[in-house]
Amino acid sequence: MWMILSFIIGALAVLFAVENNAPAKVTFLSWEFQQSLGVVLLIGFLAGFVAALIFYLPTYLRHRWRIRRHEKRIAEVEADLAAERGKRAQLEIERAESAKAQAGHISTEH
Repeated sequence: MWMILSFIIGALAVLFAVENNAPAKVTFLSWEFQQSLGVVLLIGFLAGFVAALIFYLPTYLRHRWRIRRHEKRIAEVEADLAAERGKRAQLEIERAESAKAQAGHISTEH
């Protein structure tokens, strides 16, 4: 799915650059170049995307690590819960057996 979406976005970017081929002069400090308007706009878009990605990446990674830590803790708690349920079931079986033994012992005394 991502491959198809990436291909469509790339095709639209190429189409945009081809249709906006008017020359544009870009000056930044002492650096100057001339390129088609479509290419200049695409470069600006890509530069903004990369800058946003650079700022977002640490937050994303921090959240992923937190999620993994919580998933690990959930697995540990679920394992503890399963163990406690097993203990409870065993205790209930022992209690039922003890109650049966006591009921049998009481009925044989009378």
